[in-house]
Amino acid sequence: MTRTLRIQLALVGTIAAAACSPSDLLKVTNPDTIDPSGALTPAKVAPLYAGAVGDFALAAVGDNGGTEGQLLVSASFTDETGNSETFPTRKEYDQRGPTDPKNGTLLAVFRQLHRARRSAETAVDALKTVDTAPLTDPRIAESYSLAGLIYILMGENYCNGMPVSTATLDGTLTFTDPLTTTDVFNRAISRFDSALAYPANSTVTTLAKIAKARALLDLNQPAAAAAMVAGIPTTFVYNATFNLGVPGQNNPVFAFMNQNKRFSAANLDGGNGLNFRAALDPRVPWARVPANNRGFDRATPQYDQGKYANESASIPMVTGVEARLIEAEAALRVGDVPTWLNTLNTLRANTSLIPKVFPANFPAVNTSSAACAPSCIGLLPGFTALAPLTDPGDQASRVDLMFRERAFWLYLTGHRLGDLRRLVRQYSRSADAVFPGGGGAQYVIDGNPKGGIFGNDVNLSIPLDETNNPKFSACIDRNP
Repeated sequence: MTRTLRIQLALVGTIAAAACSPSDLLKVTNPDTIDPSGALTPAKVAPLYAGAVGDFALAAVGDNGGTEGQLLVSASFTDETGNSETFPTRKEYDQRGPTDPKNGTLLAVFRQLHRARRSAETAVDALKTVDTAPLTDPRIAESYSLAGLIYILMGENYCNGMPVSTATLDGTLTFTDPLTTTDVFNRAISRFDSALAYPANSTVTTLAKIAKARALLDLNQPAAAAAMVAGIPTTFVYNATFNLGVPGQNNPVFAFMNQNKRFSAANLDGGNGLNFRAALDPRVPWARVPANNRGFDRATPQYDQGKYANESASIPMVTGVEARLIEAEAALRVGDVPTWLNTLNTLRANTSLIPKVFPANFPAVNTSSAACAPSCIGLLPGFTALAPLTDPGDQASRVDLMFRERAFWLYLTGHRLGDLRRLVRQYSRSADAVFPGGGGAQYVIDGNPKGGIFGNDVNLSIPLDETNNPKFSACIDRNP
């Protein structure tokens, strides 16, 4: 009773002391929050930069099993992975629609995208303000490039008419007119040009050049894209990095596919997707262990990916391999078949570019043998190289081969949706021919009926919440 009385008296004393200023009771000190008014110091800008890097990884790839990023959404939307779980919100985009504008999963993914964009642009503004020698600070070029990459993901994955608002460091919000897809890619290029104006070292310069070339390719400028990446080392890699020991920072692909069984490595998705598993290609390692492994829904056969071996595995966002693929496509566009084919075969002969570290449960099986198929695929130490390609003899087949090579080299890196859309826009392919389930195929994943038929969406829609923006009402169009 005495202890209770003391507490009550203490509370009365606290309230009395605050009586002259009742609002003081609601004031909270936030030691983890940077006050924008005092953020422009070198010490406080460092967390802004670190936050931009982290926000980019979250938006581009996702977290460790709660919210997927652009990579996993686009992989499921295309033919890289199939839905092996129960969430209807994920089924909607795996089925290619129709998606509910109130789809909560896609809303979270969309918010992360814009949070990362603004985080990178805020970091740039702050770094340029406090740096005494900005040209020697690689964080500026990197932050510009991260912003540019976010714009690329917007343009490649979403419909025409992207709402992009701006905010100052103090939180002042300005609504702008929705950007066309072309506007988005041009804005990405402007960010990469800005990055190249701060050439602190070769890493940030190379990052910006390859990423700019990707945007130029999206704008159907292959020659300019190839010129941008000339001389760049094939071995270059810019990774999104992850850490097993930090909550929320585990490799999302490994978490969603190998641990949580939400997505499964696909094969002939929708009937017309690529044969990612059946090809027994070392660039797309996979396993079904045990042989009766099932997804989260306990019905769909589960095929785990092996490209990312564990929770700490890095995910390549920008690579020298992509630079060579851009050069190959540019050569093909002007009819230089020998250069095109030689560029592809030089990549295929380089065994250092092939993954050789797999998840612990993967069996060691030589990819040159189908003895284990369709249950597993891996590599033995004696693996040499991919067999050289031969000219298929006509331009349509060469384009097919070009995009197949891109699909296998860039598997699970967030490029596939942009490539399928380019096949329609730039190569006059029909959407039904290139997108999984085109023509109204039954929505079946590896023999398991998921209900209904595949939809006709060729990009992601803008969530309903964005209609709170007074300058946005809906996509301009849903064309590829």
